[in-house]
Amino acid sequence: MPLADFLRSQTVNSVVLTFAQIDELVGGLPPVARNHNAWWANSRTDDSHTWAHLWIEAGWERKSLDLSAEVVVFERHSPEQETSRFWWVNHKQTYQAELEGGYIWSPTKNKNGARNQTYINLTLVRAGDVVISYAGGQIRAIGVATSVYTEQAKPEDFGQAGLNWSDTGWLVPIEWTVLDKAVSPKDHITAITSLLPAKNSPLQANGNGNQGCYLASISPELGSFVLRLSNSAGSAIIERVHELEDQVRADEAEREIQLNQELASTEREQLVRSRVGQGTFRLQVLDLEKSCRLTGVSDKRFLIASHIKPWKDCSNAERLDGSNGLMLAPHVDKLFDRGWITFQDNGDLLVADAAKEIVSAWGLTSSLNVGSFTLEQRSYLSHHRSEVYKGRV
Repeated sequence: MPLADFLRSQTVNSVVLTFAQIDELVGGLPPVARNHNAWWANSRTDDSHTWAHLWIEAGWERKSLDLSAEVVVFERHSPEQETSRFWWVNHKQTYQAELEGGYIWSPTKNKNGARNQTYINLTLVRAGDVVISYAGGQIRAIGVATSVYTEQAKPEDFGQAGLNWSDTGWLVPIEWTVLDKAVSPKDHITAITSLLPAKNSPLQANGNGNQGCYLASISPELGSFVLRLSNSAGSAIIERVHELEDQVRADEAEREIQLNQELASTEREQLVRSRVGQGTFRLQVLDLEKSCRLTGVSDKRFLIASHIKPWKDCSNAERLDGSNGLMLAPHVDKLFDRGWITFQDNGDLLVADAAKEIVSAWGLTSSLNVGSFTLEQRSYLSHHRSEVYKGRV
């Protein structure tokens, strides 16, 4: 059903739709939907309200309704859907093409026309979900989904692989990290067996791959176990997952701003521009910070207006507050934005252990004092030290 499919594809937790937009999605709402609140009820009983059954199955509920304005708000109803999940893909035939192309792909149905849950699973993947790549008896790569699925024809790169598959399918873009050393599940089968799903398991009890399974949903326990086995690659994957989770939260906050009709259009524009350090926010920061505190660069063409308290976590007032910003050189902005460095109120630089080698290679001094901060800046820095800085205990 188009409405349920649309909701399933969303990366945010709340969606505002007008009846006109739903008309366009579904080819026309039933007349009863325009006149009766009951039609929009979140029905879970065995009745004829198919639409509600499908949007609930997709993980959503109707949150609010304004019949006179013809506007409905949907929200996710499962708290589990707000965190990243783990998936396991068996793709011996298409491993090379999918790793090089940065995706996973499956047909929408089996060749006999039957539905296959391990194909349907592609439509459930969200940005930030972790995907474990299994091929030839080994886990060779781990990836992070960068967005939801799209309908795509079978990739030409498959060649003879999947020759009998339908040309119609689903594609999920994946940012892959190839492991320095492949992991053999058979070597750890005793620990893995108890963590495998009871249905649609990617592995057999003996550790061999399940040929009837393409993309399996696996538990956080199994996913975390594989990440630990992958050593340094696991750390990089976890870091990337956090980055994408932050991006999804920021995207959701931006969407809420754009839909907020209580804000003037000019204010909405400035709030959105502040996310990337532009507009009024940049000018406000420049009034207080004339140069990068670490490099001394003062040419504003080469400086980024960086939020101290992350934009996604701010109130609208904080998003535009010049005291919530520093002018930083691009490489310093990267370190500060991701929490590899921070500052004490007196200006002492703090560097997380994992970043000390990089900081040194970039010619930055770990023992540097960059000068004191204003009272207002200190409030934001307190948040950065406690919530963003990776060196916090």
